[in-house]
Amino acid sequence: MANTTPSTPNTVESGHPGNEMTHTGIDAHEGSTVTSDAGEHSHLHFDDGYKLHFGEIASLFEDIQADIRIITNRATDYKKGNYTRTSDRNAPTPEARILQAAKELNFEEADVLKHINAELARPSNFDDLHEKNFAGIRAGGKHTSYSGGLTSRGPDGKPVGYAGSDVIETPEVDALPYGDGATKIFKSPNDISLVDLKASPLSPTGGGSGIVKYANQGKIRSRPIQSQLMNIIKGAASAASVNVAIFSGGQLRYVDGGIKNVSRTGSNRHDLGYGADVYLYNDKFKSALNSSVAADLRVMVTFVEAAKGAGATAAGFGNTYMDDIGIHVDIALLGQAAGDLTGIKPGNCWGGRDPTRKYAPTFALAPQCLKDIWA
Repeated sequence: MANTTPSTPNTVESGHPGNEMTHTGIDAHEGSTVTSDAGEHSHLHFDDGYKLHFGEIASLFEDIQADIRIITNRATDYKKGNYTRTSDRNAPTPEARILQAAKELNFEEADVLKHINAELARPSNFDDLHEKNFAGIRAGGKHTSYSGGLTSRGPDGKPVGYAGSDVIETPEVDALPYGDGATKIFKSPNDISLVDLKASPLSPTGGGSGIVKYANQGKIRSRPIQSQLMNIIKGAASAASVNVAIFSGGQLRYVDGGIKNVSRTGSNRHDLGYGADVYLYNDKFKSALNSSVAADLRVMVTFVEAAKGAGATAAGFGNTYMDDIGIHVDIALLGQAAGDLTGIKPGNCWGGRDPTRKYAPTFALAPQCLKDIWA
């Protein structure tokens, strides 16, 4: 149907010239007939064109209303303004309400709703088939800002506790005027500050006896580490009451004949044994501590803090870096000062894996408590 809406109202072109049209009943009192003068045409013309467009608009609003009803019917709470769930409307009995509540509880306890809501809030990029992208998806829920995870500032964008990830209670409350001034704020292992972590009831020490051993035989970085670094690691192991396995030690420098992926790999911080990657254990070297687990994080932080206090110049862990279980510790800046190493950047802590930097760890993605150690 052709568009009949006038492009220029109140003209001959529009079909409604103000000095020719006679209007009855609409813009005068009932039963009267009024002839308008030119330029006096101030009322609306309900011709077929206007009716057509208003009809289309009304249809769109009906579609929107139907969508809103569908969305509100899927909500998990009973407060939906003027709308009620389909289940409540079709079977408004106590038995039906109890059954509906039980179903919702099952969904919540199974974390199904958390997954759905988190994906709707920020869909995961499943088109990226790189394994590290899926590792990031599995790490969902490690970044929060406020109680309940209502606001998220981590790269995964998932709420606190997403997919059953650990949370840590802080001394903070959801402050007025936006909060109720009483609800405790929970944060994820990646977002909790050093101060809040230390204020938690989590134990700062593990169940190990301070044993340190090499576990890098047959690895590319199979060489021993500097004695100074070894002493730092031993002291930190004792302070945190953990056992330590050095799974990545020293490597040859390029100038000494080091060959990429044969006798050296990755960062030059490991050159000549100035850096080490370690796993921490509570006992018997069976299950390494994991920074995404609240209790383990507390112990790992004790280890890193003690290492820094003993002379370590850099450390990295967490936010999927080395699968959340490895910790890097080095004294590379000391090696550079001694003339053994070159090109060591001043960064002193890092974590995560930045997809814009070939999944390299960065300071920005380091757990907050690790940043605070070097603040």
